[in-house]
Amino acid sequence: MKKYTVILNLVCLFAVQNIYAQHIQINCLQVNDSADVIIYFETITIPDTYQVEIYTSLDYTGPYVLLATITDSNVDTFLHENANAHLQQNFYYLKAVSSDGNPSLPIYFSDTLENIYVVLDNQGSGIAYLYWQPFSTFTSLDSFFVDRKTEDVWMLLSTLHTTSYDDTITFCGKTTYYRIRYDIGRACECITYAVSDFFTDVIAPEMPRLDTVSINQHTQKTEMGWEPSKSEDTYGYIVYIFKDGIWKTIDTLYGAENTFYIDNENSAINNSQSYRIAAIDTCLNASPLGDLHNTLLLSRTFEKCDSIVSLSWNTYQNMPEGIDSFRVYASSNQGAFHIIATVTGNKNAYDYKHVNTANDYRFFVQAVNKKLHFTASSNIVEVAFNRNIANGKVDMRYVTVIDNSYIEIAASVDDTVFFNDIYVYKSVDNAKSFTLLTKQKKSNAIETYVFEDKNVNVERLNYYYYFSLTDECDMEYVCSDTAANIVLTGIEEKIGYNSMNWTEYPWFISGLDGYNIYRKTSSDNEFSLLTFVSPVENTCDDYVWDLTDVGGVFYYKIAAIALKQSPFQDQSISNTIKITKEPFVFIPNAFAPEGINKIFKPVCLNINENTYEFKVYNRWGSLLFSTNDLNEGWDGTYNKQAAPQGIYTYVVSYALEEEERIVKRGTFLLLR
Repeated sequence: MKKYTVILNLVCLFAVQNIYAQHIQINCLQVNDSADVIIYFETITIPDTYQVEIYTSLDYTGPYVLLATITDSNVDTFLHENANAHLQQNFYYLKAVSSDGNPSLPIYFSDTLENIYVVLDNQGSGIAYLYWQPFSTFTSLDSFFVDRKTEDVWMLLSTLHTTSYDDTITFCGKTTYYRIRYDIGRACECITYAVSDFFTDVIAPEMPRLDTVSINQHTQKTEMGWEPSKSEDTYGYIVYIFKDGIWKTIDTLYGAENTFYIDNENSAINNSQSYRIAAIDTCLNASPLGDLHNTLLLSRTFEKCDSIVSLSWNTYQNMPEGIDSFRVYASSNQGAFHIIATVTGNKNAYDYKHVNTANDYRFFVQAVNKKLHFTASSNIVEVAFNRNIANGKVDMRYVTVIDNSYIEIAASVDDTVFFNDIYVYKSVDNAKSFTLLTKQKKSNAIETYVFEDKNVNVERLNYYYYFSLTDECDMEYVCSDTAANIVLTGIEEKIGYNSMNWTEYPWFISGLDGYNIYRKTSSDNEFSLLTFVSPVENTCDDYVWDLTDVGGVFYYKIAAIALKQSPFQDQSISNTIKITKEPFVFIPNAFAPEGINKIFKPVCLNINENTYEFKVYNRWGSLLFSTNDLNEGWDGTYNKQAAPQGIYTYVVSYALEEEERIVKRGTFLLLR
């Protein structure tokens, strides 16, 4: 009986598969230049004794009329002449019937498919407006491909899910063809009638945005850059300058990507110059003039003994998205320029104070928009004080972290050196720029000056410091070397090791002897010396696998040690780091005192033995065993008598550093 059932099921399955395998479908509809519709179709496993009837209607709901009958099974296309597919939609479906009209044979129907007709609207505005009627099964997920042709080759313009498209013309005077393609996922694409009209570009290109006009600090020539016009047919740009009361063309640049210009004719060293630009397209349509931009004109005054240079400048107009700030740059003795100050965008003056009047200076300012990374630089002005150079020096002794909280900085100045004040400068950007932290007056008979910086994050950042001395005019005339705090970082890279690295400290006056590494565990009250490493090393791996019974918390700090021949036996201490090893407890689920596993004991790593407790209870809650020793386990006895085979309960508890108590409970099997 089972054999017959299987055979019957297989026969039914094959029959169903054969029915579903036989069908007829329209693959696509394509409209030719005569607005005739070409129907592409296929029959799947339909016998050759069948004929294909093609029906058409001007409405999806009918009525449908017989358009043609195809008796040749090798034919898979049909041309519907005079279909007027450029003006209307034609709906089609196919029917496959037996050629001899045998009513007992099945009839096969295709789905209904229609051509799409396209409307092209030319309003003389330089934009081609395309509209088309979607096919009846259109959904928002279906895609249309818009093609354009002006010569002999079709070009894909866009892929979209809507039934309209606006094509902005970017060429000059051409007969332009458009068609729509759409793919219904079969053997070919559906293509509409190609509509056409004469189009030309009458739209001016979009106005380009001038980024900035800026004076080159090497050539002192005015340079300007702008964003390319967003119009695709941009052909070039016209540069204007405001001169003699009108806007004059000074140059025309060809090329859409030619977005940089140097004015070699008009100097902006002594006068502010104003500029505007416009874009032109390939049809020589010109955009309106863009916003006015002007060069920054910097001027200066200075007081010799007050050590002040007063800088002022005009307002920069139309910086895109506004001016966030002005950067003030200075160069001493023909050296490199560096930022000495940043002022807000609504200020147009800056007093550079505490200038070393022994030096000659050059200055320029720079307008800044941080969001767009735009800058505009001014002309350069020069200042010469002609002051006598003072003598003496100031040495950096050390920069060290105190109590893992703040930084102490010490300077050494010979008592015979005359100065008014000692300044300490601080950098938070890896010595790229410095700001004054604080100062102290000269004190007689004191050669070491100690400063504290409490506005720090010693666990994350390097802070660079240097000292300077001021002369009789309260001008800084000499600086120390730069030094920074040590930042120690710890990571758990390898099992059983605590790995750490630190930033180097090469700044002792006489040199670095090496680094002391100190460690403290959660069981220790004080740090102890772990090891000493050479000055070329800045990493350490501390093997702590054998320290699993002291808890999983370790503290480290580094001390850079000056060479023994140094005039000062100084050291620089780093921040303190904490490395925590996660506690690990493994508890067996059974043991046999007479077997191999004679002792029932949890396996514990990184557990502080001082907080550890292990207990065993029988099923009635009686305590059979208790210990605080990580290495001690239960041997299966109680009062020197063997406990019977059965289920027992364990309780393991220990404390984390934060005094949170962890308790693990469970059962295990004692086997006899």
